Amino acid sequence: MKKYISIFFLTLATTLGSVAQTTKQSPPAAGPAPVIALGNYETFTLSNGLKVYVVENRNLPTVAMTLVLDRPPVLEGEKVGMTSAAGYLLRTGTTTRTKDQLDEEIDFIGASLNTTATGFSASGLKKHFPKLLELTSDVVLRPQFKQEELDKFKKQMTANVVSSKDDPAAMESNLQQALLFGKNHPYGEIISEKSIENIALTDVQSYYNSYFRPNIGYLAIVGDITAKDAKKLVKQYFDKWKKGTVPQATYPAPAKIPATQVAVVDRPNSVQSNIAVTYAVDLKPGSPDAIAATLMNNILGGSFARLDANLREKHAYTYGSNSSLSPDRLAGRFSAYASVRNAVTDSAFAQIIIEMDRLRKEPVPAEELKKVQNMMTGSFARSLENPLTVAMFAINTARFNLPKDYYANYLKNVAAVTPADIQRVAQQYLQPNNAYLTAVGNAREITDRLKIFNRNQPLAYYNAFGEKTEAPMASLPAGVTAQSVLANYLKALGGKENVEKVKDLTVKRTMNVPGAQLVVSQQSKGQDKMLMTVNNGGYEINRVQINGAKGQMVSGPQVKEIAGPELQDQKLENWAFGFLNYGQAGVKLALNQMEKIAGRDAYKLELVMPSGKKAFHYFDAQTGLKVREVAIEETGYGNASQTMDYKDYREVNGVKFPHQIDLHLGGQIISSNVTSVEINKNLPDDLFKIK
Repeated sequence: MKKYISIFFLTLATTLGSVAQTTKQSPPAAGPAPVIALGNYETFTLSNGLKVYVVENRNLPTVAMTLVLDRPPVLEGEKVGMTSAAGYLLRTGTTTRTKDQLDEEIDFIGASLNTTATGFSASGLKKHFPKLLELTSDVVLRPQFKQEELDKFKKQMTANVVSSKDDPAAMESNLQQALLFGKNHPYGEIISEKSIENIALTDVQSYYNSYFRPNIGYLAIVGDITAKDAKKLVKQYFDKWKKGTVPQATYPAPAKIPATQVAVVDRPNSVQSNIAVTYAVDLKPGSPDAIAATLMNNILGGSFARLDANLREKHAYTYGSNSSLSPDRLAGRFSAYASVRNAVTDSAFAQIIIEMDRLRKEPVPAEELKKVQNMMTGSFARSLENPLTVAMFAINTARFNLPKDYYANYLKNVAAVTPADIQRVAQQYLQPNNAYLTAVGNAREITDRLKIFNRNQPLAYYNAFGEKTEAPMASLPAGVTAQSVLANYLKALGGKENVEKVKDLTVKRTMNVPGAQLVVSQQSKGQDKMLMTVNNGGYEINRVQINGAKGQMVSGPQVKEIAGPELQDQKLENWAFGFLNYGQAGVKLALNQMEKIAGRDAYKLELVMPSGKKAFHYFDAQTGLKVREVAIEETGYGNASQTMDYKDYREVNGVKFPHQIDLHLGGQIISSNVTSVEINKNLPDDLFKIK
């Protein structure tokens, strides 16, 4: 949830004293671009082709290393995630050291070592640098991939994928990848539970054998070491690394989008939409347009730039709006994005397009361009404070075949960009009429607003993994009403006769959260008496009690009384069969559509509770059972929602109860599992007494 803050307008007023005559003065002319000393580096190449760049820096008695393998993008097919697995497994043991031994030796010298699918980074004290080189060479040259470590990593990746299913940022990223590049392009591949399951140990070994070759490697060494000493040590530990032919591949350029196309991922309970105007661009690193295009993008969507000034400050649509323009040897990408309230989704898209078009049609004022040039100059100068920057500049020069003086002349080339250059690259790289307009949000609330951008074709819908799907909404079958949905729910639970036999109810469940397993116990006696406790390791951390006209919530030392309409809400929500009393309690019901929940049709019932709070309950169209609840609460920063999914219904004494409850929280899903359901245990009234 984004927070909508007040906007403060600062006005600068200048008061002139009484003078006999005033003279207008022009601002001083811009001075020459500052001269930046990049610093010195030395380079050498081992006989196996490993290229090494050394930057000597005596400020601290430390040395850092970064290895970059300049491999082509890899198409992973049905095993997306395999390269990530390979990068992880490199650090889990070698043929001479177990993972525990490796960890112990690295910790003993106070060093760090991290591996990826395309190299490693390591750092430590100068006096331990020979040992660190020994350890890194062991990891790179003699890894031992073990099934148990792969299984552990696959479990972690699967958990991340599951949690990303409800993360709007992850959903938007998946959608853009799928639309811009497609499944047959390495940039369009999306990791899934199935692709993780398909990864085998032999795949990891094959990847390592194919791509971990010194002849595509660039090793940067920075710190308190001379090039002579570095060469001696690197040769000692990495000269035996065998070079080899690395597989190459070519991929078709992404097709140009003929007209704006709207793509929607339905996130039914979103109170705001993640939107983007996006498309692929042909912009290579270091190309003649790269510097001007970067300046142009910073004018459009940098910090406090035009998109922010328009969408955030002028219209208050969003907490922030930005853009990115990413050069790439294979295929670059442009994206202008924001997270906006549902009600202004269409207006926000319109303003983004207006700002893109304005840069194409109007020259940028010289003072605005100068401001961004100064910002880039400062950022570049600050980056040079890190000695590793010098080494990486040298590596980039070699990798991308840049002119030898590319970085030495960078600031001079930034300063040379003119308003005409900005307009030219804007016309080349800003294409608002040939873009995907992506939106992740509540389809019911936003799709009608977006049809204006997609006049010649129907809107396209996708799931959380960028796969095309049916429209999430459907009209109701004839005769279906809110009352009939609740009647079918009662029947699905076990029927009115069995439900009315339940006089008291005790449900216990466990919930795994980071670092703890919580035990939740809820005891109810009809609708008017309830006690719910949350325990961690035998200690109570939360308690909610209802006893007739009194209610109380206790969390540590804090005690909050529950009364009035809020108490009525709690009674209805916490009694398993509170829906039987909706009419008596004054709950307002509305049913006007069906939506997809986990790929199945569900009736969406809208409720307005006694307190005025809104909620949505979803009932499976086939089974009649409730599968989801969404509570909406107004806050000082907009609306917040809480989603709970109900699964694994099992019968207890003739009544069905869900035995798995998934809470959607901040892009993650926290599951709780019911361990016991007890009915009619004659719970004493004293149990619910509020002290």
